[in-house]
Amino acid sequence: MSTLVLVLVGIAIAWWWVAKTRVSRTPTAMMATRIHFPDGGVRIADVDKAVQGLRNPEEIVIPFDHATLMIEYPLSNPATIGIQSSLSQGFTRVELVRTVCEEYANVYEAEEATADTKTIPKEERTILRHRNRTDGVYGIWGHDLDDLVLTAIRWTRAPDGNVTIELHVQS
Repeated sequence: MSTLVLVLVGIAIAWWWVAKTRVSRTPTAMMATRIHFPDGGVRIADVDKAVQGLRNPEEIVIPFDHATLMIEYPLSNPATIGIQSSLSQGFTRVELVRTVCEEYANVYEAEEATADTKTIPKEERTILRHRNRTDGVYGIWGHDLDDLVLTAIRWTRAPDGNVTIELHVQS
């Protein structure tokens, strides 16, 4: 009987200790990872052509299924957009490029819809060949969507689990 009591007390102490002891280590930030697009990058305005020229399009390049996309260039007010992968394993290269192109198009569309100062059409631009600054929600300046080329993507994962995607875009 006393052996049974000692075993039960031992089990109770072990259960209490396991319940109170931290099993996993504290999460740490992941090192920033860069995804490069060779051959001059991909044109953001032409999604189909951008996707066709990709190397290893089905490769998982971000191993997380949700992230925050930061669109900063050429915006006066950067856009922060939550995106979700269709695969639980993460974003493939083709899905990531397609998402970036679509979100850029959405940003430009939202700018046109909210701006009082509209974009001067290319054929009417005389002195300045570049896009005029508009005063919509993002304050786009300097470049039309078809001027932009995505050359690299940089993603990081913070200790809290949030994945941030930053774009390197040139004109």
